Amino acid sequence: MQSIPVLPVDLTGDVVTQKSTVIHLMVEASQAYLINIKTFFDDVMAHEQEMETDVLPDIALPHAKSSAVKTPFIVVGKYSDGIIWNNDNKVKLIVMIGAPEHANKEHLSIIAKLASNLANDDFVEDLLKSDIQFVANKIRGLYE
Repeated sequence: MQSIPVLPVDLTGDVVTQKSTVIHLMVEASQAYLINIKTFFDDVMAHEQEMETDVLPDIALPHAKSSAVKTPFIVVGKYSDGIIWNNDNKVKLIVMIGAPEHANKEHLSIIAKLASNLANDDFVEDLLKSDIQFVANKIRGLYE
């Protein structure tokens, strides 16, 4: 698998009360990998309506395949106070994945590799207790 860029976004300084705001901030941070920010935001939000992406008690994985994505990327953000995602689940770590519309195999392999590592309690604990730069480096290391 090719190396996947992983961008850190520190959300702690932002007063955020809605997941759409978090997703918007993360989409804006990933504009170097996008053709159109609004289209990608809309695609991620549409996917959020289709399925819940808060896969663990403290972690959400919003993602989308989109015509607005130039190259696959990952953006990681932490919000130490937590933010309600779905079903009153408060998440503190958000890992957003973007992939080009026709990158079915790449998109699935990115998600599969991340999901298999998130099944490891020590890996998750490292992510949750560390600063955002460490999180980005740890996730980047999965794809190098």
